Amino acid sequence: MAPLMKSILTSEQWKALEKIHGVLLAEYQFRRCMMITRFDVTVKSFHWSERAKDRGAAMSKAFQPLRKSLQGDSQVTLAHLLAARENISCIIKTSSGSSRDKTSCAINKVLMTGSVPDRGGRPNEIEPPMPTWEKRREGGGDGGGHRRWGKKGKKKK
Repeated sequence: MAPLMKSILTSEQWKALEKIHGVLLAEYQFRRCMMITRFDVTVKSFHWSERAKDRGAAMSKAFQPLRKSLQGDSQVTLAHLLAARENISCIIKTSSGSSRDKTSCAINKVLMTGSVPDRGGRPNEIEPPMPTWEKRREGGGDGGGHRRWGKKGKKKK
């Protein structure tokens, strides 16, 4: 397979590429930390159930090796990116039939069978709440806000 990038870079392009790579590494590191935090919070929520209180040690024992493998910085270098081949640039939709056939597993068959109950919630089915109106107050206000400035006192003949 042929390499994705076939041109030769100038020194200015190398500097720009290294700068972009540094910015992307920082961005990916931030996102990675955020996802790991979300993962930790999700796993902690599993420990709240009554059944988990008895199995907390077993759950932690299974979780800790996986969690430790997520630590660390990205191992992708600029050399990895420049060594990419043409076939890596092909975009395949994850919802396509060919992708779904390769990713199908037993859990999908259990979860995806049967009809899904209709829970409603469509915007066109929900009626907006009616506002409450107060009666007009006697003797208040300026006559409905129809004041004509500059015409006061002049009568038509």
